[in-house]
Amino acid sequence: MTFPLDALNRRLETLSGHPFYRGRLPSRIADAGDFAASVPLMGRANLAGEMARPRFGAFGEGVSPVRMNMTPAGAGLMPILHTARDIDSMVAAARTHLDACGIGPGDVCAVTFGYHMFVAGLFYQSQMEAHGVACIPIGPGDADRTAELCNRAGATVLAGNPSFSLRLVEAGMKPPKVFFAGGEPFTGNPALYAAVQTAMPETTLIDSFSLSEFLPVARTFPGGTGVHVFDELVHAEVIDPATCEPVPDGERGELVLTHLVKEAQPLMRYRTGDLAVRQVTEPLFDRTVSLPRVVFGRTDEMVKVKGVKLYPSEVRTVLLGLDGLTGRYRLTISSKAAGDDRIALAIEGAGGDGAAEEVARRFRSQTLIGTDEITFADTIDDGPLVNDKR
Repeated sequence: MTFPLDALNRRLETLSGHPFYRGRLPSRIADAGDFAASVPLMGRANLAGEMARPRFGAFGEGVSPVRMNMTPAGAGLMPILHTARDIDSMVAAARTHLDACGIGPGDVCAVTFGYHMFVAGLFYQSQMEAHGVACIPIGPGDADRTAELCNRAGATVLAGNPSFSLRLVEAGMKPPKVFFAGGEPFTGNPALYAAVQTAMPETTLIDSFSLSEFLPVARTFPGGTGVHVFDELVHAEVIDPATCEPVPDGERGELVLTHLVKEAQPLMRYRTGDLAVRQVTEPLFDRTVSLPRVVFGRTDEMVKVKGVKLYPSEVRTVLLGLDGLTGRYRLTISSKAAGDDRIALAIEGAGGDGAAEEVARRFRSQTLIGTDEITFADTIDDGPLVNDKR
């Protein structure tokens, strides 16, 4: 389903009477262009502002939530509401993925994600239990004790942070048949992914992308590339964050998501602030929309350099997994004598042999432009990621 016209029209019809959207949405759309032109974008500030009103404002009317998770919003926490039907929809979508991974009754899943107020731990527990999988709600904690518990219970599935999973294997946990990663970059961090792959050579490794407001968005499916969108739950677009116009598949831009069935807090064309690439693939377990590189930065502080839109936060992806680097950096953009743009990248940490060449290669692959200078420093002072001297 590359463009869910029928699902979006059903959604527009449903939300035409919603107190938050009344008078803001068309009754129907004709195609993707019509959707982008006639349905306004919304952002986190719109949602947070409404949820800060008494009884959650327009999003609290007419719904009976059975679960309330929290997500950071400014200096506080914003509630994310789910009705019973919302949870059923999420579990049903996840069931198709568990089937694809060969998970079912007889498996035992250890969940080491956190549970306190936030969403990941309870979500994995819910989908596993609904699928007949025995679940151990461990949460984060002592690796030695967790490894012992998992071995005693015969855990065949593990859900948690990749770095903690490595500690569990080091502590003696038998590698599971499937590992669900989350909480930190995984496939986008080649060194971490390779370390987990080495520690669990026979394990199916699953990366995922979700927001507290959208759960789940996408996961890797066996035989696929990138993370495939759960398109029965969410419609994914990518826009130019400067013009707000949709970009062609394969181009970088800001990920925009729309709920297709959610009852509580339904969001239309919600700007995530995440940089992503969208592509259409051959059907894979009935899914045809993929984010081939998950997300790799934020749209903040975009600057145009050498004729290309550069998002400074992309550099974090470039530096992931390189030894001796802290992850801090600064881009300095200046003008050459001939008038061309010049890019200098200063990186905090000790650049070992070949580090500059590897950073240069990754930078060009990620941003589509090259650097003119790469230096390493003991410290990078606090300040903006970009120093534009042009």
